Amino acid sequence: MLNNRLLFTSFLCGLLIPLLLLSCKKDEHPLHAVNTTLIGIWVDPQYTDTLMTFTRANGLVQNEYGICFNPDNTCVERKNNGWCGTPPITTDDYSGTWIWADSTVNISVGYWGGTAEYIWKVVRLDYKNLVISTVSADYH
Repeated sequence: MLNNRLLFTSFLCGLLIPLLLLSCKKDEHPLHAVNTTLIGIWVDPQYTDTLMTFTRANGLVQNEYGICFNPDNTCVERKNNGWCGTPPITTDDYSGTWIWADSTVNISVGYWGGTAEYIWKVVRLDYKNLVISTVSADYH
Protein backbone atom coordinates (compact mmCIF):
# COMPACT_ATOMS: atom_id res chain seq x y z
CA MET A 1 0.00 0.00 0.00
CA LEU A 2 2.82 2.40 0.90
CA ASN A 3 4.56 1.53 -2.34
CA ASN A 4 1.42 2.41 -4.36
CA ARG A 5 1.09 5.77 -2.59
CA LEU A 6 4.73 6.55 -3.24
CA LEU A 7 4.30 5.66 -6.93
CA PHE A 8 1.14 7.80 -7.19
CA THR A 9 2.83 10.76 -5.45
CA SER A 10 5.84 10.49 -7.74
CA PHE A 11 3.54 10.34 -10.74
CA LEU A 12 1.66 13.49 -9.63
CA CYS A 13 4.88 15.38 -8.94
CA GLY A 14 6.18 14.35 -12.33
CA LEU A 15 3.11 15.91 -13.94
CA LEU A 16 2.63 18.96 -11.74
CA ILE A 17 6.18 20.33 -11.63
CA PRO A 18 6.53 20.67 -15.42
CA LEU A 19 3.04 22.24 -15.62
CA LEU A 20 3.96 24.77 -12.94
CA LEU A 21 7.20 25.62 -14.71
CA LEU A 22 5.39 26.13 -18.02
CA SER A 23 2.77 28.35 -16.41
CA CYS A 24 5.55 30.63 -15.13
CA LYS A 25 7.12 31.04 -18.55
CA LYS A 26 8.04 34.65 -19.27
CA ASP A 27 5.73 36.41 -21.74
CA GLU A 28 7.94 37.33 -24.67
CA HIS A 29 5.40 39.35 -26.65
CA PRO A 30 7.33 42.42 -27.86
CA LEU A 31 4.62 44.96 -27.07
CA HIS A 32 4.20 44.29 -23.34
CA ALA A 33 6.99 45.53 -21.09
CA VAL A 34 9.29 48.41 -21.92
CA ASN A 35 10.46 47.44 -25.33
CA THR A 36 14.08 48.22 -26.16
CA THR A 37 13.28 47.67 -29.84
CA LEU A 38 11.64 51.12 -29.85
CA ILE A 39 14.91 52.76 -28.85
CA GLY A 40 16.59 54.20 -31.92
CA ILE A 41 16.01 56.54 -34.82
CA TRP A 42 12.85 56.32 -36.93
CA VAL A 43 12.49 58.19 -40.25
CA ASP A 44 10.62 58.27 -43.56
CA PRO A 45 7.03 58.03 -42.31
CA GLN A 46 4.72 56.40 -44.85
CA TYR A 47 0.99 56.98 -44.38
CA THR A 48 -1.64 54.30 -45.03
CA ASP A 49 -5.15 55.21 -43.87
CA THR A 50 -4.74 55.84 -40.14
CA LEU A 51 -1.35 54.11 -39.83
CA MET A 52 2.14 55.58 -40.05
CA THR A 53 5.08 53.27 -40.86
CA PHE A 54 8.59 54.39 -39.94
CA THR A 55 11.90 52.85 -41.00
CA ARG A 56 14.84 52.48 -38.62
CA ALA A 57 17.87 54.60 -39.59
CA ASN A 58 21.37 55.42 -38.39
CA GLY A 59 20.64 59.14 -38.18
CA LEU A 60 17.99 61.79 -38.65
CA VAL A 61 17.76 63.15 -42.19
CA GLN A 62 18.26 66.89 -42.71
CA ASN A 63 14.99 68.75 -43.37
CA GLU A 64 12.88 65.59 -43.11
CA TYR A 65 10.66 64.36 -40.29
CA GLY A 66 12.10 61.82 -37.88
CA ILE A 67 12.13 60.89 -34.22
CA CYS A 68 14.81 59.42 -31.99
CA PHE A 69 13.88 57.48 -28.82
CA ASN A 70 16.77 57.40 -26.34
CA PRO A 71 17.22 54.75 -23.60
CA ASP A 72 16.88 57.40 -20.84
CA ASN A 73 13.30 58.17 -21.97
CA THR A 74 14.30 61.37 -23.72
CA CYS A 75 13.57 61.89 -27.38
CA VAL A 76 14.45 64.23 -30.22
CA GLU A 77 11.86 64.97 -32.87
CA ARG A 78 13.01 66.60 -36.11
CA LYS A 79 10.15 68.54 -37.66
CA ASN A 80 9.12 71.86 -39.24
CA ASN A 81 10.68 74.86 -37.53
CA GLY A 82 7.71 77.09 -38.29
CA TRP A 83 4.01 77.12 -39.05
CA CYS A 84 4.38 77.03 -42.84
CA GLY A 85 4.32 73.57 -44.45
CA THR A 86 4.98 74.72 -48.00
CA PRO A 87 8.23 73.43 -49.53
CA PRO A 88 11.06 74.02 -49.15
CA ILE A 89 10.70 72.81 -45.55
CA THR A 90 13.33 73.53 -42.95
CA THR A 91 13.44 71.59 -39.73
CA ASP A 92 14.74 71.88 -36.20
CA ASP A 93 15.36 69.30 -33.51
CA TYR A 94 13.00 69.50 -30.53
CA SER A 95 13.76 67.75 -27.24
CA GLY A 96 11.19 65.82 -25.27
CA THR A 97 10.40 62.76 -23.20
CA TRP A 98 8.60 59.49 -23.84
CA ILE A 99 6.98 56.77 -21.75
CA TRP A 100 6.06 53.23 -22.83
CA ALA A 101 2.80 51.95 -21.33
CA ASP A 102 1.45 48.63 -22.59
CA SER A 103 1.47 49.09 -26.36
CA THR A 104 1.25 52.89 -26.33
CA VAL A 105 3.94 55.54 -26.34
CA ASN A 106 3.20 58.86 -24.63
CA ILE A 107 5.40 61.61 -26.05
CA SER A 108 5.83 65.16 -24.77
CA VAL A 109 8.02 67.28 -27.03
CA GLY A 110 8.57 70.90 -27.96
CA TYR A 111 7.61 72.45 -31.29
CA TRP A 112 7.93 75.94 -32.78
CA GLY A 113 4.79 77.13 -30.95
CA GLY A 114 5.04 75.42 -27.55
CA THR A 115 4.68 71.82 -26.44
CA ALA A 116 3.09 68.86 -28.25
CA GLU A 117 1.64 65.80 -26.50
CA TYR A 118 1.19 62.64 -28.59
CA ILE A 119 -0.21 59.25 -27.74
CA TRP A 120 0.82 56.62 -30.28
CA LYS A 121 -0.59 53.10 -30.33
CA VAL A 122 2.12 50.71 -31.50
CA VAL A 123 0.58 48.35 -34.02
CA ARG A 124 3.78 46.56 -35.05
CA LEU A 125 7.38 46.91 -33.99
CA ASP A 126 10.50 45.08 -35.09
CA TYR A 127 14.11 46.02 -35.71
CA LYS A 128 13.33 47.49 -39.15
CA ASN A 129 9.84 49.01 -38.91
CA LEU A 130 7.62 50.84 -36.46
CA VAL A 131 3.92 51.03 -37.31
CA ILE A 132 1.80 53.37 -35.20
CA SER A 133 -1.69 54.74 -35.05
CA THR A 134 -2.05 58.21 -33.54
CA VAL A 135 -4.51 58.10 -30.64
CA SER A 136 -4.17 61.83 -29.93
CA ALA A 137 -2.00 64.83 -30.76
CA ASP A 138 -2.47 67.95 -28.64
CA TYR A 139 -0.54 71.19 -29.09
CA HIS A 140 -0.18 73.69 -26.25
